[in-house]
Formats: sequence, C-alpha cells, structure tokens
Amino acid sequence: MKKFVTLLLCMLPVSLFAQVNDGIRQAMDNYDYETVVTLIEPDCQDSLLLITKAQALKAMNRYPEAIGVLNSLILKDSTNTKVLIDLAECYKLTGNSRRAANCYQKAMNLQPENKFFRLQFIRSLLASEDYEEARTACHGWLERDSLSATGYKYLGQAYEGLQDAASAFLSYNIAYRRDSLDAQTVTRIAGIFNNNQQFKDAVDVTEVYRLSDTTNIDVNRQNAKAYCMLKEYGTAVKRYESLKELGDRSFLTLYYLGVSHYGDNWFYGAYDNLKEAYQKNPMDVNVLYYLAKASARTSWKKEGVEYMEEAFRIAVPSDSMMVRLYDGLVECYDYAGDTKKEVEALEKLYIYTKKNSILYKIACLYDWKEDEKNAIRYYRKYMATVSEDQRYALDEDGNPVEDRITLYQQAWKRIKKIKEEGFFRGDIPTKSFPVEKKDTLALRHAK
Repeated sequence: MKKFVTLLLCMLPVSLFAQVNDGIRQAMDNYDYETVVTLIEPDCQDSLLLITKAQALKAMNRYPEAIGVLNSLILKDSTNTKVLIDLAECYKLTGNSRRAANCYQKAMNLQPENKFFRLQFIRSLLASEDYEEARTACHGWLERDSLSATGYKYLGQAYEGLQDAASAFLSYNIAYRRDSLDAQTVTRIAGIFNNNQQFKDAVDVTEVYRLSDTTNIDVNRQNAKAYCMLKEYGTAVKRYESLKELGDRSFLTLYYLGVSHYGDNWFYGAYDNLKEAYQKNPMDVNVLYYLAKASARTSWKKEGVEYMEEAFRIAVPSDSMMVRLYDGLVECYDYAGDTKKEVEALEKLYIYTKKNSILYKIACLYDWKEDEKNAIRYYRKYMATVSEDQRYALDEDGNPVEDRITLYQQAWKRIKKIKEEGFFRGDIPTKSFPVEKKDTLALRHAK
C-alpha cells in the first residue's frame, strides 16, 4: 500500500506538468498568447517552453521581453540557429538592424552554405546603412556563387549607399543580365537612368519588364516618371492613373500625375491631384507652384494667388534665417582658416543685420592679414557708422573715462598706427595721416 501511495505521489507532478503543457499547447493553437505567458513560470528553465514563451511575446508585439527570453536561451546554447533567427527577427521588428545582422552572421557562421542566413545578413546590413560591410559581404557571397543575380543586386545597393554610382550601375547591370525579370533590379536601374536624366533608357528597361508584368508598382512609378520627364504626358497620365487603380496614392504619384495633367492641359485633373499631394506635403514648393498655376486656370483663381504667395514664403528664407545661416558660415570659415570667404560671409551678414561691429571685425581680419589698404577702409567704414554718443566711454557728467577705450577709439588708433608704420617704411606720405579736426576727443584718447 505504501509503495502504491508513493508511486501516486511521484506521478502527480508529472501529471500536473502534462496538464500545464497541454494548456500551453491549446492556448498557442487558439492564439491565446496572454494565457501562454501566464502558464509558463517566470523562473522556467525548460528551453522548449521558453521558446514558446518568446513566440507568444513576439506575437503580442512585446519584443523587448521576447528578446530577453531569447538572449537567456543563447547563453545556454549559442549554437541554436532557430533561437538566433528568432532573436534577429525581434531585433528587426524593434528597428535595430545592426543587432539583427549580428545574429544572422552568427547563424551564417554556423551554417555557411545557408543562403537564407546570408541573404538576411546582407539585408540587415543595408537596412542599418553599414554599406561598407554589406559590400564586403556581397563579395563574399559572389565568391561562392558568381552567377547569383541577387548577390549582384545587393552589391549594387551597397555601392549606391557608398555614393559610387558607376559601380552600382555596373552591379545592377550584371544582375539584370542574370535575371531581367527581377522587379527590384529593374526599378534600381530605371531609377539611376531617371536620376541621370536618361529618360529614354528608363522607358526602354521598364517597358521590357512590363511585357511580362504590368502590375509592379515600383517599376511602373519609374516608367511613368520617365514618360512625364520626356513630356509624353498622355502616356504618363495613363501610367499614373493605373498606379492609382492599384492603390498607389503616394505623394510622388499624385504630384507627377498632377504635373502630367497640367502638361496635357487638363487643369482640373491637375488641380485635383496636386491638391491631394499638397495635403500630404504642404511645404513642397514644387507642388505649390504647379497647384497655383493649375488653380489659376480653373475656377479657383483666388486659391492660385494664395498658393503662389505661399510658395514664395517658403522658397525665400526669412531675414532671421539668413542671419543665422551667414553667422554659421562665418564661424565655419573661421575654423577652416579661410579668411577671404569669411570676409565675404561677414559682408553678407552685415547686409542683413547692419551691425557695425561686423565692419570692425572685417577690418581686424584685414589688419591681421596685413592688408593695410582694406584694413583702413573698413576701420573707416566702421567709424562712419558709430553715432557721436557711442564713440567714447563717458561718465555721468559727460566726461571721458580715461581707463576705458571704445572700439571707435581703437579703430582710430589702428589707422594712425598703420599709417605711421607705412610712413617709416616710405609707403605712405605724411599728408595721408588721419586728421579728425572735429573729433578732438578721438585725437586726445588715441595718443
């Protein structure tokens, strides 16, 4: 009897464990992920249950928790490729493409011949904008499979990211010769043609693809844009209207369709599409320009004026913005040691601010460069802008303060000093010395 009771007691945990597992399995089958997470104990050490928990957390978009569970599994077994791939996908879903790439790389190192791991590794590198490493990885892929159209396609993307347009086009061209029906490759090649204003070439390569598939949105966008740029507006309108029928209501599709209608003299169609594009991006000057011109040719003439005025407000920077930009430019030229460009920027800055201290700064720069003629010229320009009540440091009674010298007085002193040095070198005649008859205070305090 005691043996029987003992046997029952031993079987009880096994039975309970089986019931819990059945409950977890049933909850997963019913997509009841909250129950799955609840049934699995927080301190659970069972790898299969932890994988199930991570899957449930991932399904509920609780990616940080899923990542924590998966990392704990990796600490136990760093060779589990399934866990590595699940972890990579969670990192991708949180926008951390670089860490996703690291996980795919570990899986790839465990299974070097696995094309899926290699493909996802390169995609993640491109997504994280690590183009140099992506380029290296693509070359590694092509060393194993020199006929891979996909490898050359991603190599082209890596070169595009590295701003190497020639190598990018060469890679895409090889990919295209390997597989002329790959929509992404065709789109990339056509995009390069359009960016280089080779619109006829863009039409040719996309029309060949369209012989087998007229529904690809990316290819059709490049095709339609090329027709628009070639001013074949009728065909462009057909292509863009087809894109809208496919559900494409992106900003660029609406904009170029509006422009195409405008070029085809259908101003109401232009107005409708440009108005929708404007609602998506009200700060785009090109949209405002064409929307204004289309409005002026329809019933919304007053709107046309308002849109064009708005375009001017956006296109022409405010004075405060120009001051900020020129001030920043002065600082950059100063750090770069480009005095000539710094002076040019200061002159522009003075136009916007009218601060006479800028003239003084220009004079000092010329003085420092030993350009005596321009130094004197700008010192004098500065002095001419200083009002009489600002020329000297005065006390409450209006008497000069002996131990304080203003920029005005300093400018006068520098002119006098430059001319004295020039006189002793024989460069400047005596009669050219500054004499300020009305400005006796300046003479007195410049000694």
